[in-house]
Amino acid sequence: MTGKPVSVEIYTESHRILGRLNPGSSGLYSFLNIPMTSTLEIEGAHLSRLHAPGRLVARYPTLWLAKGEIVCILLSSRAEMGPTATVRRGYTTPLVQWIHVLLGGYELRGAIESSGRFNFSGLMFEGHQIFIPFFFGQMQAILFPNVTAESAAMLFNRERVDAIAMLPKEEIPSEFRTKTQPV
Repeated sequence: MTGKPVSVEIYTESHRILGRLNPGSSGLYSFLNIPMTSTLEIEGAHLSRLHAPGRLVARYPTLWLAKGEIVCILLSSRAEMGPTATVRRGYTTPLVQWIHVLLGGYELRGAIESSGRFNFSGLMFEGHQIFIPFFFGQMQAILFPNVTAESAAMLFNRERVDAIAMLPKEEIPSEFRTKTQPV
């Protein structure tokens, strides 16, 4: 595969994995949502357990991971995600929707983009993508409250979602409180 490796921070229900993925020229979002593959090959993997996040369990030159076990992936910038655009009718500006996501032992707070009013069924059940782009995210493990992270860009596994709620206006960061401001 051609392309530049992307540094990732991956969370499963029990572990945190730091390493590099090589998504090729398609970008990480497209690479993760390829329906014909169910595994990832992570290079230079550092593995730690959630109950002891500061303690490194092991380092591996290569670690293989089932995509279905991933709860979320944190990136250092939106550019590392690659193109995430979906086909929309007409000329529409993506709207930012601030949400609270409960999934696989974690809570996420941040923003998604939509072409109109928030549609839970559309987000969860339409299309073939497994991983949903998430921006300005804050993540916290429920059973291990000291495990927290913030990231400009994340991808979360929609198959792990338990519930989603719209954030109240007062919980949205003040610099993002306009309704139509794109991310």
